[in-house]
Amino acid sequence: MASQGRRQLLHVQPGDDHITAICKVSMYTEMITSSDLDGKNSLPMPGPFNLDTMDPVSTEDRVRAYVQACREVYEGLDKDGPQRRILDGLVPEQKVNVTTPYRLPLSHDLIVGARNHRNRVASERPGHAHRWKPLEEIGEHGRFYGRTKIRPVVEEVIDPSEIGEAVRQGKVARFDAVKLLGKEIFNITMPRVAELHGEAARAIPMYRQRGATAPGRSGMETLETYAQKVRLWKKANAIRFPENKPWFPQSMTAQDVQDYKDAHKEPTWWLEALVSTLSFIAGAPLKEWNRQARSGVLQCAVNTRRLPNLPMPKIEDALGNPDWLERVWSMFWLGPIGDCWHYDDPDNLLIGIYGDIWVTVFEHADREVMRAGGDRGCWSLVPPMPKRIDQEHTELTDGWLAGFPFIQFKLEPGMGVVVPSGTFHSLTMSDGDRILLNSFMMPKYKGLWDAPAAKHSFYGPRWQSEEYAAMSHLKKSAIYRLWDTRKLGGYFEGAKLEML
Repeated sequence: MASQGRRQLLHVQPGDDHITAICKVSMYTEMITSSDLDGKNSLPMPGPFNLDTMDPVSTEDRVRAYVQACREVYEGLDKDGPQRRILDGLVPEQKVNVTTPYRLPLSHDLIVGARNHRNRVASERPGHAHRWKPLEEIGEHGRFYGRTKIRPVVEEVIDPSEIGEAVRQGKVARFDAVKLLGKEIFNITMPRVAELHGEAARAIPMYRQRGATAPGRSGMETLETYAQKVRLWKKANAIRFPENKPWFPQSMTAQDVQDYKDAHKEPTWWLEALVSTLSFIAGAPLKEWNRQARSGVLQCAVNTRRLPNLPMPKIEDALGNPDWLERVWSMFWLGPIGDCWHYDDPDNLLIGIYGDIWVTVFEHADREVMRAGGDRGCWSLVPPMPKRIDQEHTELTDGWLAGFPFIQFKLEPGMGVVVPSGTFHSLTMSDGDRILLNSFMMPKYKGLWDAPAAKHSFYGPRWQSEEYAAMSHLKKSAIYRLWDTRKLGGYFEGAKLEML
């Protein structure tokens, strides 16, 4: 099945009524902020992240089903309500700030000025050494932080019942996830998840970094085959990536060295001999290439709504269904990966399920100063931050970081952290079979528009026009209905994070 990201399937026709026309246009509404690299504030390519899946229907049937689900949502809106009035008044066409949120402007002059401003803010701030976390409480890497002023502060701890209000306030906080979700889900492995789903595991899709945009379906596989790989590579001790640990290589242990060696071994003597010979002839590190390819294969995501047999409650219910919350969009994010500084548009809960995971989160209100005219993440041509901040030389190259408080801790299974909308954070994972539960909290229409955090949140008027707020919420609600009533997906943030 070809990716729909390379073509536009929905076109407004002369005979379409207004609701049908708006629903067709809504499918091409961008769900996340993006950068204006060309300075023209132009529209992106139509539908780059409306993608094919393993769901048992054709792309055309899935798209038609989306329009019908959207019509059902639209017709159910209060005819005198603000969202309906805005949608009724829209011209059905793709338009900046209607089918896209506000774009992030990028230019050389802007970046230079913003980075000078960032340095100035950092130098003028009062120190926060009184908030530093004691080295002995940081854990195994604490001794390294004693060499630098770029150090984590003590994190605030809240009860899970306070998560809803923490989101409204834009508060970064740690919480007891066992108290939120119960204990059965923690330390579960993907082979066990596959067992829980039996024959269905053969059809549950897992998405790698490029998802359905990758050639030849190489960005997708099933839960069953993914679990088989994890089981095989775990048995061979070929699944550890110690270079992703904080303060590597200073933090390297004897076990890390052994894990690194084991990961370069081939499963049979003859394959070991073959790869060694080919590496010598080619003058290339084929074993390391194999190891890195294994890392890429393991980096997958799956929406937990595709895993109905997981032993955990519905997260909306566990949170007490805050009055601003419409849906929690949760996924298992899997595999080894090093630090990638970024921010997400939705408010987010990061919960450790299995394996070694370290999390670092800056403060919500510091996002714009820290971004300093750059883009939203490490993948950009204009990244906002250095790749790593846990090195002694960072204080020399990026000393401004010492002016911005952050928390950092090992996200053990059963621990969680609230990451507000637009907050810079990073996770680093050394276990190839680790599991992170990533729960994006999607508000009702304008549910967080006037919240205390709105000044810095994606869900306030600074980042969304009235028209975009109405259109994007229509699309999300249609996606939810499409899954709830027809069990069809295929709508993503990026290429791997499926919204259901």
